Amino acid sequence: MNTTVSARPASDINPQRWLSLAALCVLTGLVWLTATDISIALPTIGQALGGSMDSLQWAVNGYFLAGSLIVLGGRLSDMKGRRKIFIIGGFLLILGSVVSGSAGSTSQLVIGRVIEGVGAAAILPSSLAIVAVQFPENERARAIAIWIAVAWGCQGIGPLIGGGLIQAFGWQAIFWINVPLGIAAIWLVLKTTPETFNTREGAKLDIPGAAVLTLALILLSYGLVECDSASLPTVFLYFGGSALLFALFVSVEYRASEPLVPLSVFRRPAFMGAVSANLLANIVFSAVIFIMALYLQVVMGYGALKAGALLLPATLVVLVVNVLGEHLTQRQIYRLPIALGMVILGAGCLFLTGLGGSYASLLPGFILVGAGIGLQITPAAELAVGSSGAGEGVASGVFKAMSMIGGSLGVAIATALFQGSALRVLNDPANTAALAGDSTNDLLDVLVGSIPTSTLSQGALSVVDHAFDNGGNAAMFFCVAVSVIGAGLAAVLLRGAKTDSQIADSS
Repeated sequence: MNTTVSARPASDINPQRWLSLAALCVLTGLVWLTATDISIALPTIGQALGGSMDSLQWAVNGYFLAGSLIVLGGRLSDMKGRRKIFIIGGFLLILGSVVSGSAGSTSQLVIGRVIEGVGAAAILPSSLAIVAVQFPENERARAIAIWIAVAWGCQGIGPLIGGGLIQAFGWQAIFWINVPLGIAAIWLVLKTTPETFNTREGAKLDIPGAAVLTLALILLSYGLVECDSASLPTVFLYFGGSALLFALFVSVEYRASEPLVPLSVFRRPAFMGAVSANLLANIVFSAVIFIMALYLQVVMGYGALKAGALLLPATLVVLVVNVLGEHLTQRQIYRLPIALGMVILGAGCLFLTGLGGSYASLLPGFILVGAGIGLQITPAAELAVGSSGAGEGVASGVFKAMSMIGGSLGVAIATALFQGSALRVLNDPANTAALAGDSTNDLLDVLVGSIPTSTLSQGALSVVDHAFDNGGNAAMFFCVAVSVIGAGLAAVLLRGAKTDSQIADSS
């Protein structure tokens, strides 16, 4: 690992580091609370503002997609100062929350969510880098475990908090709550956290690389959103264009004197194993939360608060099992918890393929999903930040970019699979009579909660429920496949994995 996080004199250690960690965790928690509480709010927002599943999912994807600028945020934090970039990100999160909370249309809502996502892109890498550099070696694993636990805890508890706020104050409250909490966190960071850098004087920002990477991600996400309705040539244009832009990004980075992401990090198996697991785990988790939040409200008929509470078991298990993950990390064991975590995650998604049952049949799946996430999150974060050979801002930026990109891809792919499978049921000639002339677009809006199920006849409601089951099963089987791939990659790439500082100590 970079020398800035190796053993240092006691005089260089921030005496307020634990209070600083608390402040960093508040704003980091808001980033992930904001990422997931929107899922539970979509049916309510859809009824208030209108919008199809494709338009409403941009309220989720716009946030994650803008958040994929985390790599740029990590580089900026190394160059301009981690605390400074963190504070700027906090103010952007607050601004985006104000725009979203006052939205009178889905377009304004998406704009606000994009601003929030840009704020998240500044907050996440700078905060993780600050944690990595201000804690000594013997405390770092615990500090990172706390940071990670808060991040995943808020990501999981988001639907519950969002449901409570919606029921008490309306959907706008999930955004307005960020304002006072964000201001308090910024103030405390300014009081407790010294500024740190990790770059040589005169370093330049790789604007071309950042622009090409952002365009590639936008085109990929847009293609995933539109692939269920666009023509085949158009779909190839989206995905082919995205692939070309990713190739161009590699070329730009190879030639750049100050690359946004040093390509050397991708030649390190330990780093690649950790970030791959993080990407795939976030694809799965975001898809599960998105689909299950809709299922509990649209099909099972629960209100936002109760639906959020019913998703809570996964969150609690993340926090409990994360203690074991932290313990294994302190013992420098990485491969086992990451690979096993992906296996458990896949098993949980397999349980969730039975959407036609009761909540009791879903509970084992929620618990296993939480256990799979909890086991691997701290080992993956510690290994990624510690094995890149690059600056902490760059390493944490790439790692957390995988979280945001995974969130965007998970929602986009799950939605495409969901709508494709649901449409096959809705367009089945055998169901024409039961649907009594309802348009397919209206029925898809019922599936996302924009149109209440009470508007349907009993026969149409039965068909819609069947369509949701088919769509949800398709999304969950995709999650199972992603988890299996993640387990295989971890088993291969993380054999004998160690951080750079551990390798240096043993040599």
